[in-house]
Amino acid sequence: MNNFSVFLQESLAKQQDNIQSYTVATQKVWLKKATARHSTWIYTPLRWLARLFKLNALTPIPNLGGTQAIQCEIQRIEALKALGVSVPQILATQPEGLLTLDAGQQYGLPMYQLDQTLAQCPDPVKKFQYFRYALDAIQHIHNQNSYLSEAFARNILVDEQFHFIFIDFETDPGRVLDIATCQARDWLCFLFSTVRAFDEQELQQVSEMICTCVQNHPAVYQHIRDVGNKLRWANRFNFKRIGHDGQRIQQCLLFFQILEKYRPSQLPTA
Repeated sequence: MNNFSVFLQESLAKQQDNIQSYTVATQKVWLKKATARHSTWIYTPLRWLARLFKLNALTPIPNLGGTQAIQCEIQRIEALKALGVSVPQILATQPEGLLTLDAGQQYGLPMYQLDQTLAQCPDPVKKFQYFRYALDAIQHIHNQNSYLSEAFARNILVDEQFHFIFIDFETDPGRVLDIATCQARDWLCFLFSTVRAFDEQELQQVSEMICTCVQNHPAVYQHIRDVGNKLRWANRFNFKRIGHDGQRIQQCLLFFQILEKYRPSQLPTA
């Protein structure tokens, strides 16, 4: 048993929070501890919405919590690492928790959540670079017939040299959805969590960048298009009046309009 395994075993019983950082042998590490299963009732509204509109891409993926969530995270990290995807480095595992190296130490530079990086970046050119490279990183995963878990920008870490690390794998959409739907879900999560960082003029370019990524994947494109088609009725409302989430919805609706221009030739026009 190495030092990290000993530290994990000794710290699990003491730690109160779900996740906490420590310094072990001069290295910053994170200990994630198994917690109680998330109540399934919180997924009910979205599950009904997905069934009502027959939109599998919106199907909520329950977090089973406890040791199942920890094992899911370990398995997903190991599977993505085998594909060459940048994920947290696992230092030690137990059924009740896992210890990972701090993302900043993997590349030697501080890393920040992508949503905050985009929102706070003062240079429009560099902001688009962060976005472009994030798209490339996600597309690299998809091209290997894989997917993320919760592809929100808060679960994507980046440094100033455009190194990316993907985190948070307590759920596995592949257990309930096919690959194309999982990948469509990745793009929808990413879109919803990043559009607010761009103004209306920039959004046109951002939307076209995402559309180009899915254009050569007809099944993925169709899943995303289905969501847009089912939400056409929402174009009559001004969601900007209901705050930040409303602004995100309004911007996503614009994306779905632009998406139609990138319809793969293999798909029908109707």
